[in-house]
Amino acid sequence: MFGLSGRQWLILLVFVGLLFAASQYVPAYFAAFQLNDYVRQEVKYAGTSRKTADILRTEILEKASELGIPLKKDDIRIIRRGLSFTLELEYRWLIDMKIYRHELLFHTAQSGEIFENASD
Repeated sequence: MFGLSGRQWLILLVFVGLLFAASQYVPAYFAAFQLNDYVRQEVKYAGTSRKTADILRTEILEKASELGIPLKKDDIRIIRRGLSFTLELEYRWLIDMKIYRHELLFHTAQSGEIFENASD
């Protein structure tokens, strides 16, 4: 059929399968990369921009929603240690390829200085 041998059909089928898998995984990893970069910048400048923990959490949730990331308020933990803090977020992204389901786990942790009147 179409002048292709059995081996060429197999290679073509594998190639199409890899393209389909990439179309499912690449957006998840790209969005996670963008969110990690955003979180790193927000945490780095949280003290100088006088952001409280609640404002920081809200802005991260808005950015995640904009990127299509399934992040909930409970997925973001802010741990204060004196004048510094650590922001940790962990979320899962389901990849559903009809015949195979895979759940990706993303975790980010960043430390920075917090505005001194901020509260958890």
